[in-house]
Amino acid sequence: MDFRAAVLLLPAVSLLHILEEWPRFPRWARRFASDRYTAREYLIVHAASLITAFASGVALSRFPEPWLLFALAALVIGPGMFWNSFFHLGATLTSRRYCAGVLTGLVLYLPLCVLLARQAVREDLISPPLLAAAGVLALLVHVIEVGHNVFKRW
Repeated sequence: MDFRAAVLLLPAVSLLHILEEWPRFPRWARRFASDRYTAREYLIVHAASLITAFASGVALSRFPEPWLLFALAALVIGPGMFWNSFFHLGATLTSRRYCAGVLTGLVLYLPLCVLLARQAVREDLISPPLLAAAGVLALLVHVIEVGHNVFKRW
């Protein structure tokens, strides 16, 4: 599957991830992260993530420019899918309780991210160093977002 086709899977895998999480993730977050985390917050953030996944998929399918791929890898795909998979795995292992989202994170998000990265590099849409830089920036974005939204640290 080429990059332009694979990127159109972003909204579908996002929706499946949300279906796995709801309503169990807000309960997990209130128990293990912050008792101030609400279902309303979850719904707002994840409605926005579905819209963003759809827009990102369409934009990258039509205009797979290196600058756009870098930006969306660093701000949308990397934090929301790639690093989110590791968050759910770490949360499950740390809490010793199923953190809803771990299954789709590991089975759908990670393979899709690997496929997209591999195809983007193979098709010369982005260089490996630029993709790695996007990954590092994505980790920072993910830590800030989860720290703020889920753990209520700032």
